[in-house]
Amino acid sequence: MNDNRPLTIENRWDILYQDYPEIYDEFARIPKSPSAFTVIDRLFHLNGKTILDVGSGTGLSSFELGRYAARVTGVEPEESMRRIALKNVAAQNIGNVTFLPGRAEALPLEDDSCDMVTAITLASLHNEENIAAFAREALRVVKPGGTVLALDIAPRWYGGELSPVILGKDRKLEDETRRDVVLEKLDFRHKDFYNLQDYETLDKIVATYGFIFGQAAIDYLRANHKTTIKWKWRIHYKQA
Repeated sequence: MNDNRPLTIENRWDILYQDYPEIYDEFARIPKSPSAFTVIDRLFHLNGKTILDVGSGTGLSSFELGRYAARVTGVEPEESMRRIALKNVAAQNIGNVTFLPGRAEALPLEDDSCDMVTAITLASLHNEENIAAFAREALRVVKPGGTVLALDIAPRWYGGELSPVILGKDRKLEDETRRDVVLEKLDFRHKDFYNLQDYETLDKIVATYGFIFGQAAIDYLRANHKTTIKWKWRIHYKQA
């Protein structure tokens, strides 16, 4: 770990993805109970399917999907993130997961080429234009009868249960609201669920969660000796 890194990047996810992909990877690896992928499999039956995982980051979502699916292709625009994913593929000898460069708005696959498209906490879905572009591209590449699925934090749960601490009691989450409104206009349905993320130690939660979400979160964690975070998630889905 770089000893010269700042204590926090104060919610600058662009900096996290570009300069600290290893911290993102560590944060994403913190176990949650139940796992989102257990919930997705229970609802959508992943066994034997070919999946395109959009915004695959360091590959963790693709690897988890690969535990169930026949084949997973992860698509990620950030080279620094993709480099870690490819390193993990080689180190773990994972045979059914591959990675490609590409963006949600222009997916590098042919029409009708996969059973399911997933977007797990896809950061680029933040305005009406790119949300609609993702939906259009996902429906293009998924086979008739297949499923397009986008998992993200439920509205007003940014950062999990500490959302009021991070953003203030009078927080405005216009991006989250816009995502929900746009996907509903595009005839996506949704299901919500909760899970708990356990960091085990105060040092670990400060160095990962606090590093990302800011000084107010760090102060709260330390004052309350808190090592777990409750999250509410929303799965948007549509059948092609």
